Amino acid sequence: MIKNYFLITFRSIMKNKVFIIINVFGMGIAIACCIVGYLALEYDSDFDAIHKNSEHIYRVSAVRKFENKLTKFGYAAFPLGEIVEKTFTDVNGSSRYFRSHSNFKKGDDLFASNLSYVDPDFFGMFTFDFISGSPSNLKDKTSAFISENMAVRLFRSPEAALDKTVTQVYGTELKEIKIAGVFREPPMNSSFYKDEGQAFMNFENVKDEYKTIKADDWKEESTLFVQINDLQRVQTVHQQLQPYKENNNKVRNDFQVNEFALDPFSSMAHRDRAEEVRAETWAAPPLSAIVGSAIMAVLILLIACFNLTNTAIAISSRRLKEIGIRKVMGSMRAQLIIQFIGETTFICFLSLLMGVCLADVLVEGWNLMTANNIHITPHYTPAFLLFMVGVLLFTGVLAGSYPAFYISKFNPVNILKGKLQFGGTNYFTRTLLGLQFAISLISIVSAIGFLQNANYQREYDLGFDIRGSVIAWVNNQSEFTTYRNALLENPEILSIAGAQSGIFSSRAHEPVKHEALQAEVDIIDVGDNYLKTMDLKLIAGRDFIKDSETDQKESIIITQKMATLFGWDQPLGKEVKWKDSVKLIVVGVVKDVYTLGLWREMEPMMIRYVLPDKYSQIVVSTKSDNVSSVNAFMNKQWNQTFPNRLYNGYILSSQLQQVDQLNMSIVYGYTFLGVIAMLLSVTGLFSLVSLNIVKRMKEIGVRKILGASVFNITQVINMEFVIILVVASLLGSWAGLAWSTVIMSSIWKYYQGANIITVILASSLLFIICIATIGFKVFAVATMNPVKTLRDE
Repeated sequence: MIKNYFLITFRSIMKNKVFIIINVFGMGIAIACCIVGYLALEYDSDFDAIHKNSEHIYRVSAVRKFENKLTKFGYAAFPLGEIVEKTFTDVNGSSRYFRSHSNFKKGDDLFASNLSYVDPDFFGMFTFDFISGSPSNLKDKTSAFISENMAVRLFRSPEAALDKTVTQVYGTELKEIKIAGVFREPPMNSSFYKDEGQAFMNFENVKDEYKTIKADDWKEESTLFVQINDLQRVQTVHQQLQPYKENNNKVRNDFQVNEFALDPFSSMAHRDRAEEVRAETWAAPPLSAIVGSAIMAVLILLIACFNLTNTAIAISSRRLKEIGIRKVMGSMRAQLIIQFIGETTFICFLSLLMGVCLADVLVEGWNLMTANNIHITPHYTPAFLLFMVGVLLFTGVLAGSYPAFYISKFNPVNILKGKLQFGGTNYFTRTLLGLQFAISLISIVSAIGFLQNANYQREYDLGFDIRGSVIAWVNNQSEFTTYRNALLENPEILSIAGAQSGIFSSRAHEPVKHEALQAEVDIIDVGDNYLKTMDLKLIAGRDFIKDSETDQKESIIITQKMATLFGWDQPLGKEVKWKDSVKLIVVGVVKDVYTLGLWREMEPMMIRYVLPDKYSQIVVSTKSDNVSSVNAFMNKQWNQTFPNRLYNGYILSSQLQQVDQLNMSIVYGYTFLGVIAMLLSVTGLFSLVSLNIVKRMKEIGVRKILGASVFNITQVINMEFVIILVVASLLGSWAGLAWSTVIMSSIWKYYQGANIITVILASSLLFIICIATIGFKVFAVATMNPVKTLRDE
């Protein structure tokens, strides 16, 4: 019997090769999209899963209360790490984690070190796969451990790196260190992953690089991890941490800790993403990218299933006599149901094989779309095979159930007498077609909406000259002066300024008071000529006076938003209090500055004046067309001025480039999905139109004999499909608007959502494609000789 099932299935497929090939290809692409969605979900769910002790590791996070709002920070004061290590008996291991700004030098070549300082317990707490060397050597202050990629960059191979020396460069100092171990690169879905390799050294080296940091300074912060093997003692450790809030709060008026929390490491990255926690480690990837891809993959799969259902109905309508004879010969309804669902499942199996083959291509497209920030790789685990079986059963049953159950119930006598009419369109097939086009429109509306948003954000005014500015970091006034003099040789440089902190760099975010009102604001410390160099637009008051001690001590310039926040119509001369004791007077107001770009809510900003002895960065402005050449010139002059240090210049417009790249990658993704969805939907439309025409051939012939025009016949055939497309356009446009708005709002604070123009463009594209698809077929039938039609009937 099983053999007969396969023979019947094979014959049916061979009789309908074109329809089957189209459906196999369409379903294959849909399954490949689902594979990508599955791998993306797995990438997110397995974040930090590489670490075997993750269930016993916790990050000590500071919870700050400000204006009745609790905010979590993934940092703890420096001294707390040593206190936990020496006095907390329930803690089985602990490690601080602190980023270095040093570089590596080998011969005359400089490399970014991507170095972090950690305590000796680090490798025992976290899982790193060592190629060579012993983790125990982390206790040695002169030893460094590097990743496989770093070893290849420095020594061409991991094996050649062991016991070799490399020079660590920080500031003006050089230190020889030994490579004591090489470990395999952590996966990208890891809190500790870094591009181009990474390195670790003993935490004691912090004192060498950062000489102003003291071990007992509660103002300095690092990331602190603790391992608690007995989970019943977690609450005890949490309680033991709380008394040390007072140590912090006595010296940090600007950062009052409400609680030291223990964040489970196993879910830390996902909570950091959800709560937007400031931390040194990586958060899990944006949820919109992960869930969005999975949802769109499911929608594409549904379109493919609907298409296959329509095809199955079309094929079944040509097999009514076969069904009637089989029922007369004693076939049970259950056998017919198994036959039809089996045939559909077999088609889905062929699609699954094609989907697996296409998945590699789509995975590469996904990685390009996300700029490799969420890098997924195809791999076949038992869980993946189970997923594939689930997809096969889901598609086979979903696509084959309706024709199987519906057709198998027909009376064989009616079938054989020719009284049964089956085919064309009905409410079910119309609904499926409408849903196909509605889903297609979601992708098309989203693609056009993100393209419009890219143009909008590309020209967005952030309140300063982001397109022509470059920042580089120096160590002191002497370096600033030397480097500035070297840069003055370039006529393309329009202005140069110094600063201690600035826009899109190391600004502070602290509370200030005015009378009874208190608020947190961004604070930057700038030098002479900064407003002109960054093109900050002064709308009231004055700029700072050069070398003014008064301005340094008590003058500030604020943004419009800060004035609005405190309710000042006339902000000049207003007084604010900073750190509970420092009185500051407003001498100027500048246009609002988007200090966090377009990603987050614009913060109010306060600008303070510093003298050149506080400079730690140099700011250069030029025309936007010249910014790349100026940056190259700065790089060249840096290498001549500071030959032992890697150039650290930063083009501010790269922030806009990141926004633009993200927009366009999403556009490409939705365009691809939209094209696939539209092709599948159009295939379904063509099938239904063809079936409808076959069913109404006699009616069309009679209408032509009675004098109906080509337009009239075209209208009769197309009217129901026009109605379907109109309903689908309304539903799909609404869903597309809502979907794109949700995605955009989860990524940016400032964006241009899809609008009526988006809907008109998307709907027009839908109608044009549909008219082009069915127009030729309908016109051919409408102009056919009616005599031939009636003779055939």
